[in-house]
Amino acid sequence: MSSIASPTAPVRAVAPGIVLLARLGYAAKGIVFIVIGALAARLAAGTGGTTTDQRGALRVIGEGPFGTMALLVIGVGLLGYMAWRIVSAITDAERRGDEPASVALRIAQAGRGVAYGLLGVQTLRALAQRGGGPEGGGGAQAQHWTSRLLELPFGRVLVFAAGLGFLGYAGWQLYRSASEEKVRSHLDLASAGPARSRWIVRLGQFGIAARAVVFVVVGILLIRAARQHDASEAGGLSDSLATLAHAPYGGIVLGVVALGLVAYGTYQVATARYRYMRAV
Repeated sequence: MSSIASPTAPVRAVAPGIVLLARLGYAAKGIVFIVIGALAARLAAGTGGTTTDQRGALRVIGEGPFGTMALLVIGVGLLGYMAWRIVSAITDAERRGDEPASVALRIAQAGRGVAYGLLGVQTLRALAQRGGGPEGGGGAQAQHWTSRLLELPFGRVLVFAAGLGFLGYAGWQLYRSASEEKVRSHLDLASAGPARSRWIVRLGQFGIAARAVVFVVVGILLIRAARQHDASEAGGLSDSLATLAHAPYGGIVLGVVALGLVAYGTYQVATARYRYMRAV
């Protein structure tokens, strides 16, 4: 099979401004994951570093050279990513179809876009108020919402189901990472050339698999929180990485996953360049 592939389906035209912002958004998302992975890799290697999530990565970026400008660009980019996901879901820009499973996927992708858009809003708001990245962390948020769910009737069942949902999504991502065709889906790699195309696909496969491992741990933490009726057992991305660090052979496991997150971020940056999007 050739390493150069065109999109699996035609793409509807969308406004050129949204296309530009969407590409900026994919690049912003990629940079955030590169920072998360690099910090975790340094921790695994014993040269400093820490486990963090998207908000923590943004704070690190804000403290770096040209931090204010970088956060401004990333914040706007994340809003662009949200706009693309919502427009794509409503108009079916990627021609996924109107079958129930396809509609569910479109809704899920719009929801993911909204989540990153809210992160973009928080970034720009923090930048305007304090000149730095957003406060708080995914772990605290995960525990907050887990606590709210546990207070509801059948709350433990809901949290347990959420944990199973993360495990199911992780399984799908692992399945996706095993398929070169799925990893390069919606990428127009004709201009990348054979060698670069292969690298993009390989990085995507490694990165998606590593991110799936993180989702597995998040799911396990939620299931533990449900079984123990204790929201403090839940956690987000940073807690998942910290759990891996304390597992048997934790340094090796964390190091591999951390490099995978760097690979995933690089894949997202490549997606910003090569994703097939048609402007009006």
